[in-house]
Amino acid sequence: MSILNEKKCIKIIGLCATTLILITINTASVAEEKSHTALTNQLLQKLIERDKVIANLQERVKQLENRVGIGSPHSTHKTRPSKKTRKQKTHTASAKSKSSAGSFEVDEIAAERALSRTLVQTGALLLPFGQAEIQPFTTYARRETNSLELVQTTSTNTFSLNKKTRRNEINAGLFFRFGLPFETQAELRLPTRIVNESQIREIPGRNNIDVADNTGFALGDISIGLAKTLMHESDWMPDLIGRITWDTDSGKFKDNKVNMGTGFNDLIVSVTALKRQDPLAFTGTVSYQRTFKKFGIDPGNKFSFAMGATLAASPQTSLSIGLQQTFAQELRVNGVPIIGSDTTQSLFTFGAASTIGRRLFFSVTAGIGLTDSSPDYFVNVAVPLRFDIPFKSLSNF
Repeated sequence: MSILNEKKCIKIIGLCATTLILITINTASVAEEKSHTALTNQLLQKLIERDKVIANLQERVKQLENRVGIGSPHSTHKTRPSKKTRKQKTHTASAKSKSSAGSFEVDEIAAERALSRTLVQTGALLLPFGQAEIQPFTTYARRETNSLELVQTTSTNTFSLNKKTRRNEINAGLFFRFGLPFETQAELRLPTRIVNESQIREIPGRNNIDVADNTGFALGDISIGLAKTLMHESDWMPDLIGRITWDTDSGKFKDNKVNMGTGFNDLIVSVTALKRQDPLAFTGTVSYQRTFKKFGIDPGNKFSFAMGATLAASPQTSLSIGLQQTFAQELRVNGVPIIGSDTTQSLFTFGAASTIGRRLFFSVTAGIGLTDSSPDYFVNVAVPLRFDIPFKSLSNF
């Protein structure tokens, strides 16, 4: 009997031990599963926080790019996106503008191109090595002056004339720019000049009127120049470009009794400053012109300055305004100064320019004279065409 009871006790103890082992294993498994789940949740939370940080940084970078513009805003000599990259960005901007009605995505590369091409045309920026431009141009200027002229017929008979002079001046030709190594640019100007001048002399109180109308045509003064970037913009300092130009005496001084205003050798030295605050660019130029006398005539030297602002108004168009001031010394004939021949010319200018193709540009500039010796007004039209020159492959120098 005791043996039987002992066997039953052993079985009960074994059953209890087995049950306890199973409960322990199950509890450990559940605890391990809960621990694994908690770890997984923590990792997911960390990933979510990381994604938020990345999204925030991307948004801040995008806002910064929109404020300062994509690529180099200071000079065309710095690294520029490849053609493939530019096409992809342009395509992306076009797709975004089509996808949302009423929205407009500005192609910043196109805007940068319009602004930089305007600055190149005005001399405030140079072409990179490996590129060149040929620029046909036409300028029309109108001048009207009234003066009093004394005429002496005999030793005792002198009378005055009211003299009215009207001039229509047309300059047309080609301007070439060549980008050279070491941030330099060669320039060549080939102009022609047509001047129509009419003079009306009338004696006050009389009906005697003398009218003269003549037209002169001549080759203008061919000029060659070299420009060099002296300093790049940094902090408050602007870009600086130095330029030296030799204006030859290839033109005529007079043709068909008309003063053409050409035919003298000139040496012109200038410095141009450029400060960018995209989409605005501010420019200023100071220049000195030394004119060499010819046939006993010394037209006098000139000192001038100009300042202006250019705005990238749209992806393809830029607008500009400016002020030009020129101080000319007295005219001398055989060393004798002509009293009252020193002049001050002042012009207010405004213009617009736009890209009309991947390489073609169109520019119109007009000006209004602010002093008596200035043209009453002028209009200039230019169509620069940019192209690559054969040694572009050496542009990595």
